[in-house]
Amino acid sequence: MELTFVTELGQSFVVEIDPNMELENVMALLEAESGIPVSDQSLSYEGRDISNPKATMVECGVGDKAMLLLRKKVHIAGTSRSMEQDAEMMRLQLLGDPMLMAQIRQRNPEIADAAQNNPARFAELLRQTHTMHAEAERERQMLEADPYSLEAQRKIEEAIQQQAVLENMEHALEYSPESFGRVIML
Repeated sequence: MELTFVTELGQSFVVEIDPNMELENVMALLEAESGIPVSDQSLSYEGRDISNPKATMVECGVGDKAMLLLRKKVHIAGTSRSMEQDAEMMRLQLLGDPMLMAQIRQRNPEIADAAQNNPARFAELLRQTHTMHAEAERERQMLEADPYSLEAQRKIEEAIQQQAVLENMEHALEYSPESFGRVIML
């Protein structure tokens, strides 16, 4: 059985396993491939988490040539020292990968500058980003809990309007890019 594991960062690992191999053994194999410890791994297949360590891949409903999502668990209750270590590891990874650094510089120059010059500021920016994402996730869960409340309806309407604005922007960039810059006629 051939399985493909894709991380949130876009890395993929193709692993050949026995269909009756238990999940805990698959996760140990993934640790060797990806470097993510078994305790930090979270596997999803077709939108559902796979977590029973004694279940075989067949029992989990995973077939041959399946693609699974491999995520690294976020430990919110961890110590601040652990968060600082993660931030430093991420900063060093950014500094070691020029293409990734160029992408970060385009999307968020403040984080790129902090990664190069100020490790403490980089860790603070990562913490702020993590907090913003956690708040957005809590808000999304709250909307899903009661989608018929007035507040939820207002937020859903805002999201739909924002999506329409983004689609219009993409359309304008695609079909009339000259409207976003100066065009000098010869």
